[in-house]
Amino acid sequence: MSKNKKYISTSLLLALIGIVLISPIPWNHAHSNAKEDIVAFKATHKASDTVCTQIRLLSQEDSCKAQEIDQLLTSAYKKGRFSGQFLYAEQGRVIYKNCFGFSNIRARRDSIKPTSAFQLASLSKPFTAVAVMQLYQEGKLDINRTVKTYLPDFPFEKITVKELLQHRSGLQNYIYAAENFWPDKENPLQNSDLDKLMGTYAQRLDFKPGSRFRYCNTNYAYLALLVEKISGKSFGQYFEENIAQPLQMQNSFVYNAQEPQEERNIVRGYSYSRRTGFYQRRPDYLDGVVGDKGLMSNVEDLFRFDQALYSNAFLADTIRDLMFTPAVPLSERHENDYGLGFRIKQESPDHQIVYHNGWWKGFRSYFIHDYQRERTLIWLVNRSDVTINPYIEKIFDIAVSFSDAELAQETNANHSEDLDEAFGS
Repeated sequence: MSKNKKYISTSLLLALIGIVLISPIPWNHAHSNAKEDIVAFKATHKASDTVCTQIRLLSQEDSCKAQEIDQLLTSAYKKGRFSGQFLYAEQGRVIYKNCFGFSNIRARRDSIKPTSAFQLASLSKPFTAVAVMQLYQEGKLDINRTVKTYLPDFPFEKITVKELLQHRSGLQNYIYAAENFWPDKENPLQNSDLDKLMGTYAQRLDFKPGSRFRYCNTNYAYLALLVEKISGKSFGQYFEENIAQPLQMQNSFVYNAQEPQEERNIVRGYSYSRRTGFYQRRPDYLDGVVGDKGLMSNVEDLFRFDQALYSNAFLADTIRDLMFTPAVPLSERHENDYGLGFRIKQESPDHQIVYHNGWWKGFRSYFIHDYQRERTLIWLVNRSDVTINPYIEKIFDIAVSFSDAELAQETNANHSEDLDEAFGS
């Protein structure tokens, strides 16, 4: 496939994940949960069994894409490459979604369901940014003013809200400071504890604010605190009232370390070691801080959020465009940057993609919002010992191959019509 046809390149996928590939652990006894609304195949089907046939609610082309994606993911799951939820959509149409595996991986029980909620890890950051930008849109804050304007106890003078959003503040990572200096690891650290922690143990900035980019969780932990200060509500309550409810994200919420939502269908996260096998990763004192992480959701709710990004009823076009604008103009040498809550990739001169991924204690999350071509890929995984970036590329290759075939068919048909007209047929 040519470079122009391959919309998601290897370099993009490496940028999306930003981690070293980890060899997956074989998983001999695989299980694929019941298929959802869009596709209903047997998990054991073979390529020869899946001739392009009409699938309920899908066109022939879309059904072909769905079947090839299903084959790819079912095979990957059987080989132990992932466990979790997946969704792929084009132009508002869900082409394929499915659940694979279990919440309790060790005991192989509690199948993952469409309503199961995953820890989004750093994929929480776009939602934190949206909350801030909603307040900006309402005129309740100015992102170009200093953080100290709104948080008087913020221990740094010249850092702006926008520099937090763009990861250009120079702040140190609160996680490392907490590991060394938070006294009671049984007591959850809260966003409100950051001023004391950072002001006492992490006063030195890593660089001059605004001078460079460095991804840092502290930025978004403070942004959640900023939302609380301006709205007068907890970050969880603000998210529920201003994002989850308007978008009907019924299985999405902010984790509360002091009062864990045990009644919610939260998936367990796992890692793997050769000595003990799969082991569960449990929340600890760092999970009290939210905004940089802490949002629980699933692929269906994330798709609702994805679609809302196309509507100015949710965010004004000017606000969304600002969020999708990189801090530094992209070029051939500078292909990746961060906007306001989203990573941005220059795939070609006329094609940008916004995305975010996450990792946190047993979970990986992937969200690709190709807003120019209206393609969406969402993948939530409850195993942090695997990486799935090669499969993301293959999925986009499948989509592109069918689109190219359709384009070629249309071109040939038009050419035939032109010939007929030219020769008076």
